[in-house]
Amino acid sequence: MLMKRRFSLGCCLLLPMAAAQAMDLQQAYQDALGYDAGWAATREQYAATTEDSVQAEAALLPQVNASGTLSSVRMAPSEQFPAFGLYDRTYTNKLAAVQAMQPLFNGPAWATYKSAQQAHSAAAAQFEVDHQTFMLKVTTAYFGVLRAQENLAYEQAQEKAIGRQLEQTQKRFEVGLVAITEVHEAQAAYDSAVADRISAETDVTSAELNLATLTGQDHATLAVLRTDAPVDQVPAHSENDWSSLAQKQNPAIEAATFQVQAAHQQTVAARAGHLPSLALVGSWQDANTGGANPFIDGRTTSVGLQLSVPLYEGGLTQSQVRQALDKENAARDRLDLARRVALQSTRTSYLAVATDAARVKARKQAVSSSASALVATQAGYDVGTRDIVEVMQSQRDLYAAKSAYANARYDYVIDSLRLKAAAGQLRDVDIARLNTWLDAKGRLDVDTLNPEIHQPPATIPALPPHH
Repeated sequence: MLMKRRFSLGCCLLLPMAAAQAMDLQQAYQDALGYDAGWAATREQYAATTEDSVQAEAALLPQVNASGTLSSVRMAPSEQFPAFGLYDRTYTNKLAAVQAMQPLFNGPAWATYKSAQQAHSAAAAQFEVDHQTFMLKVTTAYFGVLRAQENLAYEQAQEKAIGRQLEQTQKRFEVGLVAITEVHEAQAAYDSAVADRISAETDVTSAELNLATLTGQDHATLAVLRTDAPVDQVPAHSENDWSSLAQKQNPAIEAATFQVQAAHQQTVAARAGHLPSLALVGSWQDANTGGANPFIDGRTTSVGLQLSVPLYEGGLTQSQVRQALDKENAARDRLDLARRVALQSTRTSYLAVATDAARVKARKQAVSSSASALVATQAGYDVGTRDIVEVMQSQRDLYAAKSAYANARYDYVIDSLRLKAAAGQLRDVDIARLNTWLDAKGRLDVDTLNPEIHQPPATIPALPPHH
């Protein structure tokens, strides 16, 4: 099936990505467009809505109907009037007719047609909303895999490093250089690292399944985010500029606006139920009774006007008007809500991107600081002023800083796309542009994630010998 697991899903990060054909974001997006059932349903639903305006227009166009009758008729003699028995006979009755009608004035049909046009425009705008949501979904799933795989790589590296520390601590205990407590502390740290690694493997599995559900593909490797990707830049325009753009071009607002107009036309259609309707009607008929009824035999043609005036329908029209007004007011409320949500989403996304840019810089500096702190702690351990617990804690801090830095970079990418979507600016070209930030031959430099713990010389005990 789709997801055939291999041993240690995150191990692919420990090898060059060039070892297998890596899938990039653009390929994942194209695969999802052709595979995801949810997106296929969205496309088909939008195609179905385009027929509503066609059906509404049909009520304004000529209506032509043809009918025909073929029957056998027997004229039986009357018991009361036997003299009429001479008319006892059987004949075939044939009738063919065509009727055409062209509406000249039909207020409800015209308003319904205009409502359907507005509803179609609303469906087109909503389809754009769904398209942007789908792009965000695929992108989030793709970088979700990269995020999970990178976090797993850090957990694997930490487990490996702590495992070496545990092994060295046990050897030092055996020669009496450290107390048994250090062995227990190292063992506890190692057990915790194993648990964290297992949890990270589960996260990778879940993320890969999520992406495979969208694309229908099980790729062992993905193109990674380049180390020089511009993920620390603040938005190019001000928050007010983005908010103004969202109010003008957010497709959710456009969809809600068209829905208000469609609802208003439905109100007009309901009120038009009080108006008369006028149509041009023409008919042609050809009847043949085989001479049994010469009065109806032959062809007849008629052309005339048909006027229909509604007088009373049990209060139906008044109820329909009230219902249409309530729906129109509800549509206006949804428009207000769409504007507020778009404004809130744009501002939130803008602040998130600006914050992410600052966080990326700060997290990068934190990695450098944590690395320096680990070197200092190791130096203290070498001369016996620091114990193994402090060294392992410094090492955990370094891995945590690296993981936080990676997460900040991925947060920046996703939040940048969300900002564009909130402003109605997210397009396929943005996927292609983001794809240039990826490197199909990249790899995580795992070697830098395993700083060695420098053990003090055996002749210089860090602690008094333990007996």
